[in-house]
Amino acid sequence: MKNRLDLFYAAGSHLFINKGYARTQMKDIAQHIGLSTGMIYQYFKGKNELLSFILKCTIEPAYLELEQEYPIQVDQFDYLDDEIDAALQENAKTLKAGIDDPAYTPEKMFSDAFDVIAKYGVGCLIIEHNPDDLPELTETYQTFRQLFFKQVYQYVERFIKDGSLRAVPDIHYATRAMVEVMAFWGMHIMNDAYEIDQEITHEKAKAICLDNLIHAYVVD
Repeated sequence: MKNRLDLFYAAGSHLFINKGYARTQMKDIAQHIGLSTGMIYQYFKGKNELLSFILKCTIEPAYLELEQEYPIQVDQFDYLDDEIDAALQENAKTLKAGIDDPAYTPEKMFSDAFDVIAKYGVGCLIIEHNPDDLPELTETYQTFRQLFFKQVYQYVERFIKDGSLRAVPDIHYATRAMVEVMAFWGMHIMNDAYEIDQEITHEKAKAICLDNLIHAYVVD
């Protein structure tokens, strides 16, 4: 059972991100996996249940391991939007923790910010690519993105003032560049890059990302 849920999670995530939720049918997911469409309906009542399951597993990875009653029903996810909002807010709180800590370094900030992006990368990309189907989550996610950018900006501004980051011509766009690098290595390369690399590990992607950012901005 678990192995098939893993397959449904991976195939559904890939198609909802790259083809779009509205354009993806259950038969597409079945073909992607190599199973019959009827087999998927033994596990999920419909496409909405699969989408909700994937989003739930994104914020709560252990949910993928739990015993389920099949087919999975939509009422299992009645509070999912609130749970996603709470998870994103908790991530924002985690990143904010070092803002008043004089021992907090740019290297640590890059590491923590990367983890925030990568942790819920699949769910965030599903929301990004399907705003018309997920309007409330899209609003929640946009608010989180704005807060995340503001937090990284505050760190960059502070680190430039204390001399641990080099001066840049424009802090706003430098921050955007940093966030885009973290987003590419934290979620895009594995899910929706022009050339997707599903074999790269989280650890390797993070190491490459931090190497780029540290050498580009941190003062020796």
